Amino acid sequence: MPPSCPLASLPLHPFASPPFCPFCDCSILSLVSLILYLADSQVRAFRHTATLAAMKLMTVLVEVALGLSQRRDNTRRLYEAERGKSPPRRAPGKLEVLQETLRELQEQQEEIEAVMNAIFKGVFVHRYRDVVPDVRALCMEELGTWMCSFPASFLTDGHLKYLGWTLHDKQGEVRLRCVRALQGLYARRDTAAHMELFTGRFKARLVSMVQDKDPVVAVEVVKLLTVITVAEALTEADCHRVYPAVFCSRRPLATAAGLFLYRSLLSPRHEGDTEPSPGSGDNRSFFRLLLTFFIESEVTPWGHPGDSLGAPRDTQGHPGDT
Repeated sequence: MPPSCPLASLPLHPFASPPFCPFCDCSILSLVSLILYLADSQVRAFRHTATLAAMKLMTVLVEVALGLSQRRDNTRRLYEAERGKSPPRRAPGKLEVLQETLRELQEQQEEIEAVMNAIFKGVFVHRYRDVVPDVRALCMEELGTWMCSFPASFLTDGHLKYLGWTLHDKQGEVRLRCVRALQGLYARRDTAAHMELFTGRFKARLVSMVQDKDPVVAVEVVKLLTVITVAEALTEADCHRVYPAVFCSRRPLATAAGLFLYRSLLSPRHEGDTEPSPGSGDNRSFFRLLLTFFIESEVTPWGHPGDSLGAPRDTQGHPGDT
């Protein structure tokens, strides 16, 4: 860094103090320190810009850490395979080269994780509850990205709790970012398998958000619950708290609730474990279940459940997405 650069004389932030990142030069340490200091600024514009820079930098570092982790795992497999060979069959010096590569990759991984830990503790932990809604929403959106990109490091109870807590945020946009982040996690089988504890802890809150005062949030929550119900993580009582939304006068919410109703109650899998073949009477079964639901419902309908399920149906009688 040129001596005239103002970053050169900036004192290092406590989170960025050596041995914070031994392989980084002082310019990177100074830049991170500047971001950390500005993220704590009383000036809203500085704080917002620094938080944006920190979150995007963190996202890049997560991708780098993921690449290092994959290279380390591949190198370890090669090392184990080479070590398993008898001495006469080993390539001269290959075992030592692989061992040295493993050591370097491990050091780089630890250094990158130290940078990420500094940004997470120095910026995210403080700004996810910032007084500015845009800052809070930004933090939640990026946290969801990190969890999807590198679940081995971020899909933990210690990180998931921030999404759960922020479901109670007063601003609809912040709640919306949380719900959409959760949609990405539950939609993937590999990440959804680690969500059991989170589901048990925050399921009641998610179900209650079907009646969220922000209509967009309510629609996205129902879509999220539709994904969750595929994994059979919702009880019958939970589902019955969502069903009345099919009578909602707001078409987007009623349509989303209609798909939830179909997946949880009207789907052919509730009539048997196998999918019906074309012409097997699936439509009759579907309408019988639908009419039973309508008759037994204690909700005074403002609309008809058929409106919620009135989208085009495919050849097997499944509701469409439009």
